[in-house]
Amino acid sequence: MKIIILDDHSLFSQGLGQILKDNFDNVDLEIYKSIAKLTQQNIDYNSCELLISDIEIPGEDIFVFLNYIKSNFPKLPILVISMHNKLSVIRRCKDLNIEGYILKDDYNLIIKVVKELLNGKEFYSPKVLKTLDILKIKENLLTPKEEDIITLIAAGKSNQEIADELFISYNTIKTHRKNISRKLNTSSVADLVKYYYENYL
Repeated sequence: MKIIILDDHSLFSQGLGQILKDNFDNVDLEIYKSIAKLTQQNIDYNSCELLISDIEIPGEDIFVFLNYIKSNFPKLPILVISMHNKLSVIRRCKDLNIEGYILKDDYNLIIKVVKELLNGKEFYSPKVLKTLDILKIKENLLTPKEEDIITLIAAGKSNQEIADELFISYNTIKTHRKNISRKLNTSSVADLVKYYYENYL
């Protein structure tokens, strides 16, 4: 059973690898610290049973890589193990049809989630599902454009700078900001910046 682990934290990946070897038979384990090192190996992903990945690899865009895997090797299940219990991150994984998502402190679920994914099922931990439930509250859900605006506000951009960057009018930005403040029940830039750092990578 070939399993690939992609995580830049050696202590975590080595510990995870040992857990898998202790609980599953004939595990052929490959561990990589970066997407660059992984892609250099020209791996035949059709020969893999599972890809386990962190969601934050320094200097690399993990979502581009995961999208490539799901587009070209849709039968390969992916398990994300992350410290980030953030709606924006979980939603992107859902949109990519990532089969599994647990948090790094959900260590008691490791064996269960791997078994579920190997059996063709999906598994998101209870903590992650609780965060994902926010998606059901449609009236409070930010649009992708509103998320872009919050990101630029957090970067210190003015309304005019945001308008120029997104190629929309100044008045449209003002309208978006009013809608964002209403949805999030915020009244200041500091509140928006706080929301950004609590909910986005």
